[in-house]
Amino acid sequence: MSILDWLIVGLYIAASLVVGVWFTRRASRSTEDYFIAGRSLTWFMAGTSIVATTFSSDTPLVVAGISRHGGISEHWFWLSAAMGQTATIFFFARLWRRTQAVTDIQFIAQRYQPSRLTSALRIFRVFFDGIFLNCIVMASVTLAMTKILKVMLNLPQSAVFHIPVFGDVYWSGIILLVLGFATILYSALSGLYGIVYTELFQFILAMAGSILLAVIVYVRAASDGSLAASFLDKIAIHQPLLSFFPTVDSSFLATFTFFVYIFMTWWYRVPGNGYYVQRLLATRSEKDSVLAFLWFNICQYVVRPWPWIIVGLLSLHYLPNLSDHEDCFPQMINIFFPAGLKGLMVVSMFSAYMSTIDTHMNWGASYIVNDFYQPFISNKKTTRHYILTSRILTCTIMFAAMIVAAKLPGILETYKYISVIFGGIATVMIAQWYWWRVNPWSEISAIVSSLVIGNLTLLIFPNSNGQDLYAVRLVITVLLVFVTWITVTFLTSPKMPDKHLIDFYSKMKIPGPGWKKVREFAGIEVQKSELFFNFIGWISCCVFIYLLTLGIGKLLFHEFIAGFTCLALSILSSLLLVKMLKKMKIFG
Repeated sequence: MSILDWLIVGLYIAASLVVGVWFTRRASRSTEDYFIAGRSLTWFMAGTSIVATTFSSDTPLVVAGISRHGGISEHWFWLSAAMGQTATIFFFARLWRRTQAVTDIQFIAQRYQPSRLTSALRIFRVFFDGIFLNCIVMASVTLAMTKILKVMLNLPQSAVFHIPVFGDVYWSGIILLVLGFATILYSALSGLYGIVYTELFQFILAMAGSILLAVIVYVRAASDGSLAASFLDKIAIHQPLLSFFPTVDSSFLATFTFFVYIFMTWWYRVPGNGYYVQRLLATRSEKDSVLAFLWFNICQYVVRPWPWIIVGLLSLHYLPNLSDHEDCFPQMINIFFPAGLKGLMVVSMFSAYMSTIDTHMNWGASYIVNDFYQPFISNKKTTRHYILTSRILTCTIMFAAMIVAAKLPGILETYKYISVIFGGIATVMIAQWYWWRVNPWSEISAIVSSLVIGNLTLLIFPNSNGQDLYAVRLVITVLLVFVTWITVTFLTSPKMPDKHLIDFYSKMKIPGPGWKKVREFAGIEVQKSELFFNFIGWISCCVFIYLLTLGIGKLLFHEFIAGFTCLALSILSSLLLVKMLKKMKIFG
């Protein structure tokens, strides 16, 4: 990189630190200010913050790598999540905001009768979600950034020195330490306020860099004629890579995996968790929470994917012998970007990395302070003490994630592992909202059995001979865990609702037959058609997002009739979507 490139990087880091300092005083007023921005976020800020967090340095590497290796149909691994995350809009966003909690784990204390078992479940979730899984995700993001730095900066491959536990330290690791320190500084100082506002321009920068690269590569490929012909003839790739769905001659495993993506993978996304819920809790109102998640879904599945897919597919022409498919994105940056533009692209990747890391540090610290330290260890300290503790924990979580990053085998494998574990837990996480008989034993049995069964399936059905048995592992885990927690629920749940459940329902007013008995005890009537409107809204939103995404893809490949048909149908589905939002009193 040139001096100009490094100057751009330096200016970006300095700007992030200025934002952190600016919001320090406001974030220090209370733990609510520090962790959920005083519930002051508009739908636009909250939704953009969520999509900025999900767009990390690993995202373009994974998406481009999947395109290159398995083709467009393989993207249903994450595209299927839209079905779950649009369900959050209609069935959970308002309910989360109604809890008035600070974290999603605090919901445990609201939902279940106070007891040692409830406390144990809450503490376990703090360390399982907030530390174990959180550090794995942060580590995968860090691993991706390491790959980007090695390729784009042409760093030496030899280790600089060795640290016990951490392992060998390379130049990429040293640069990440500097970058991580800057992220720690502004996020620890400003809490969610600074994180959200830095993420706004981080997302703009990250998307601008990705789109610019895709446009340059796309125009170059299309300059000789039809882009679709260029893909098939000039790049020498097979037609299945361009198929949006598995082809007729696909193997049984590929077809089975596709149906698992469509019918099962997305379940664990439905209720929302972690930083998704943190942003919903930070919104000004229930209306803002619904619109925030709608805006996030549009950005996530319509705006983001195609630049990375295009770059990944076209990399087969420019990098035919690349062994690590996840390296294709940074390699394409090296090929197509000159000095200055390369600095902008490095900044866009830095911003993607920082926008994810800052959220995970703040969110993880919120679990430890709000759901463990304050209620169980030290509940009579000052606000200043809890804010200081949060800042210390923010730093600690970052360093733990960097140690884990040195041990990860790969990015996509990591996310599939997490998907299997959470897939097993998904059904109980949905049921705890819509069925009054779910109790702490239900959730504990689901978590424990999912961990045991999920890891056993990994040992019994490992990937071999180029076959990915992820779908097999997921189906077995989900079915066995479901049977386990349902059995435990009927053996342990009370026959009649207690006062705690009645008080909870009086506050939440959740629709549906699962709370009928509690409604009778509480004497509360709810709108009977609410679930119907929610269901129609969910379906119309799914159709709108998928048709819009598919239409854009068809137009990019010069399939104009199919593309414009999809776009026209997406407009019709959007009209039904708006109508359902009016029924929910979100519009009008």
